[in-house]
Amino acid sequence: MRGLLNIWAGVLIVTLVATYLVASLRGSTADGDAAAARVPVNDGASAQQASDDGGQVDNLAPDAGNLRAFVNLARSDIRLQKSLIIAQNLPLTEEEAAEFWPIHREYEQELAKLNDRRIVLIKKYLPTGGSITNAEAREVATEVFDIEASRTALKKEYFAKFQKATSDVTAARFFQIENQLNMVLELRIAASLPLIK
Repeated sequence: MRGLLNIWAGVLIVTLVATYLVASLRGSTADGDAAAARVPVNDGASAQQASDDGGQVDNLAPDAGNLRAFVNLARSDIRLQKSLIIAQNLPLTEEEAAEFWPIHREYEQELAKLNDRRIVLIKKYLPTGGSITNAEAREVATEVFDIEASRTALKKEYFAKFQKATSDVTAARFFQIENQLNMVLELRIAASLPLIK
């Protein structure tokens, strides 16, 4: 029971971070291309500036001027929360942990690349309010299906790696937890996007 409560507490935190991430994507598209042009190129400088202003990164507002820094901070927080939830709910021996966590970091890096593709797609079509042409609808659907297929292939690849590092049961449990967390994030993001018209 404690493990389930830990998962749901973590899911709540991850959902809140995802909410701010979606809000930042929404806010960034209000000015269209002009907003995209104001996104800073140097992520570190934006985060450092926000930290210097108030000593806290929490003061970093999700607007177009610092969107990339905000997205990176939100991702970092989500990854940290996910790792904590996984650590609390995935019993590993010291030997298993020594092999599991480096593989997990690799997995998260590859997953981030797929999520980057989603963010690009969302930023491209969010300003339309859902009004797109047939050609654009095909393009969106093709990219979404491609991303989903790539995510499934990534899970299969890393399931095998996690199996070798731990066991079949541990690898399956990891992906059970991972899928629960991802479903909450997916639902939150999907609920924030306009339906295609």
